[in-house]
Amino acid sequence: MLIEFKAKNFTSFKNEVTFSMVSSEKLQELLNNRIKIEADFHLLKSASIFGANASGKTNLLHALGFITEFLRRSMLDSQEGKRNFKNLTFSLDNASKDNPTEFEISFLMKEQIVTYSFSLFQGDVISESLIIDDNLIFIRNSDKILDYSSDIFKTEDELNLKFGLTNSNSLFLTVLSVTNTKIAEEIIEYLTENIIFLSGDGKNAKFTKNIIKENDSYKSKVLDLLKVADFNITDLDIKQHKFKIEPFGDSNLEIPKEIVEEARDEATRLLSKHNIYDSEGMIVDNKLFDVEGFESSGTRVFLSLAGPIINVLEKGGILVIDEADALLHPLVTKYLIELFNDIENTHSQLIITSHNSNILDQELLRRDQIWFVEKDELEISHLTALSEYKFNGAIVRSDERYAKNYLKGKYGAIPYVRNDMVHKIFKTILGD
Repeated sequence: MLIEFKAKNFTSFKNEVTFSMVSSEKLQELLNNRIKIEADFHLLKSASIFGANASGKTNLLHALGFITEFLRRSMLDSQEGKRNFKNLTFSLDNASKDNPTEFEISFLMKEQIVTYSFSLFQGDVISESLIIDDNLIFIRNSDKILDYSSDIFKTEDELNLKFGLTNSNSLFLTVLSVTNTKIAEEIIEYLTENIIFLSGDGKNAKFTKNIIKENDSYKSKVLDLLKVADFNITDLDIKQHKFKIEPFGDSNLEIPKEIVEEARDEATRLLSKHNIYDSEGMIVDNKLFDVEGFESSGTRVFLSLAGPIINVLEKGGILVIDEADALLHPLVTKYLIELFNDIENTHSQLIITSHNSNILDQELLRRDQIWFVEKDELEISHLTALSEYKFNGAIVRSDERYAKNYLKGKYGAIPYVRNDMVHKIFKTILGD
């Protein structure tokens, strides 16, 4: 489970920001929205991030995504000589380009608290460290290991052999993983397999299609999700069209695996079954429809989310959805949060970005589950939890009307719309 992550000098975040899923022990509202880890240590089941367009909400999720993606690609990119991460820094001043970009993530894995950090400068890894339950595993400074745990590296020769395989633009943790260091393998597997990133645009239903095709019990769970959200779909099915990719001309070039997978996914059609009614409203038949051509955007989005939702709730993990409410009804977004806040959820977390003020509800979210991203006059993004926010020196109370105050601008993180300029812009558009 995610404890927190930090980023500094990354895209619109010039200064260090910390996004935390640690529950504030001072807050006593909605106690079931927490998961107990220890007597005085709880993690939140969900969090919602609000802010104006271009405020930096998506960049915050990209910071978390970058950590997992760099772990996934580090070794391969290094072997291929790639340096794809040169332009990560805040770009709206003259100094940030000369400073490193820094990341840190803390998470709970097998009842151990793991803290991993690294920093990059012009494509090279200039620092890296791993700590497990306050025990230092290693600390790296560019091309040197400054300290290490003898529990992991039995001899200095073993350490030097493995670090010798680490290029300047690759992570030592990744090298440890591919050289069969068990704890490194477990960490990378956890971060790359248990943090699931989705977009609210509904364009990728591949996972949902696969679980429906492979497991009838999963299909039943997807249908249950749909019924509660009132989508009027009575059944789902998969139709697999046959396809064959022919080589072009006399070329013997191998077709990239990604293209084959994309073609296979397109040939796999998700079908939804609906009742057919007579003139008196009685069910007389049912019919299957291609979801892509028949269902609304909101239904397609929910179907694309359904598979990952079920998987994370059942197996544990962190589901991260950007613009979760882009095409969903506000009540469906609220339903999604309620699923993760359920009293019986003990191992799953949800993080979303949203514009939907309807979920700013003190009966749905605790103050430490609500976050705001806002840019200042220098276009630097800042991150603040509602539980930390102060208005005229006073903290936000749990009985305040969060949505109303947010829309009034009390918490910031909303666009400043120049209403006095609307008529002038209208006349300009008309050419008057």
